[in-house]
Amino acid sequence: MIDLSIIAQAGAFISVFAAISAGIIMAKVTKKFGTGILASGFKTISVGIFLIALGIIFDAAQIYFNMLNSDLIVVLIGLKVIFFLIGTYIIVIGSKRTADKLENLTK
Repeated sequence: MIDLSIIAQAGAFISVFAAISAGIIMAKVTKKFGTGILASGFKTISVGIFLIALGIIFDAAQIYFNMLNSDLIVVLIGLKVIFFLIGTYIIVIGSKRTADKLENLTK
């Protein structure tokens, strides 16, 4: 019988690979649309995506260490929350700044 935590970890690592792929693609955007606003915005957002991917990795590790009843679980939860918080903040602020710059171009 397959353990549900193994399925959860597999799903987490699949989403990490998808997030890292998206971050790499966004970071490599170099075409200058207008004044290069999208390229710089994508680079900023990709940093947030990488941090969220790290948070997902710590989340998957948390499941494993929780099964072992390890004291490391508190550290993993703290790191996971920090990576999710900072990553989400960077994505939101980067998206907002990019949208504002693009809006200013159309005025």
